[in-house]
Amino acid sequence: MSARAAQILGLAVVVAIASGASAAAERAREALPTGYRGWRHVRSIAVTDPEHDMYGFHDGYANDAALRGLRARPVRFEDGATFVVSLFDIARKDGVTSAGAKRRTVVQVKDRRAAATGGWRFAAFDPAGKPIQIDEASCFRCHITAEERDFVFTDLRE
Repeated sequence: MSARAAQILGLAVVVAIASGASAAAERAREALPTGYRGWRHVRSIAVTDPEHDMYGFHDGYANDAALRGLRARPVRFEDGATFVVSLFDIARKDGVTSAGAKRRTVVQVKDRRAAATGGWRFAAFDPAGKPIQIDEASCFRCHITAEERDFVFTDLRE
């Protein structure tokens, strides 16, 4: 094999590996993190307005990288910091309000390459864990109000 052919073959291998890594990153972006319910529970709230986009009872979880960011002063997150929030219907019965049927799960992942959304990627999944098409810019329009906290609403209460 000529030196030129070897260079071309080497370049083709590098491109193939990079493409595979990029494809793997995209697949990971579309996957609901496994085991997130074993992460640290960091927040429970209820958005009670049925007209609100995030209506429902929320249970929020943070991975270790997200916990480090929540503890930092000022609050700042490293790439890979991940928050997962499960949203449920609000059930009311006999004077008790609780979480009802699961509506969806939303994910916020720190990725500095996502400059248009403050360095965060957003995703949503149906109750079965299948990806739901969302507009990340719409997510960010709400999160922009938490700019001083690196665009995260959650506060850690230890």
